[in-house]
Amino acid sequence: MLGDAAPTVPASPRALFVIIDETVAADDSLKRAVVDKTLRYLRPGDDIIVARFAAYIGEHYTQLPLKGQLDPTLDEEARFSISKRALVGFDGCMSKQSNFVKQRVTSAILESFNPNEDIPKTELLGNLSSLSEVVANNEAPRKTVLLFSDMLENSDLTTFYRQGAVRVIEPDAELAKLDASGIQADWGGASIYIMGAGLVGDTSAYRSKQALSALRSFWTGYFQRSQATLKGWGEPMLMVELQ
Repeated sequence: MLGDAAPTVPASPRALFVIIDETVAADDSLKRAVVDKTLRYLRPGDDIIVARFAAYIGEHYTQLPLKGQLDPTLDEEARFSISKRALVGFDGCMSKQSNFVKQRVTSAILESFNPNEDIPKTELLGNLSSLSEVVANNEAPRKTVLLFSDMLENSDLTTFYRQGAVRVIEPDAELAKLDASGIQADWGGASIYIMGAGLVGDTSAYRSKQALSALRSFWTGYFQRSQATLKGWGEPMLMVELQ
């Protein structure tokens, strides 16, 4: 539309990764909160990637239902050098794109949640190791991850459950198991925000404050050794905004 006057599109300065754990059932308020926090964070020029993961069964496996970049806006110098007629058309296209992006991002997130199917628990640490590569390989200097998951490992490596309840884990001992397993992750310096921590489908399952505190301590240590920083922790609702 701007022809020769169109500026070169720079690399994205920010990338947002919204990662959904399909093994965790979320109510409508949590789903809406994930969407709302995502839309409030996004701005022109951002990369947006929506990913989902689950057990490797049937059609449930790691997928990227949305991957794209929002067009950047024009700075004042660029706007001054472009005709008024072209600017009106450009601004109209940007407004339409904004509405389209909101609809597309909302659909990609909501469709990534577990549709009330009986999906077996999955290897959370193994899946996150793979997804960390997607994050680290993005060229944006500022990477933010919004991860919706119960953060409860339940695999051959270890389990954070005991007799149907979330057990009080020993974070250092669990991190030692992770080191011994050879499972590694590199999140490329990302800021991590968690929603859904400690959330279990059985509402009668007991989750003590001690168990949730130990869970948070484990994941804080995990991200520290995986080139990331845990910036927000929601049990299950995240009470801070993405920065």
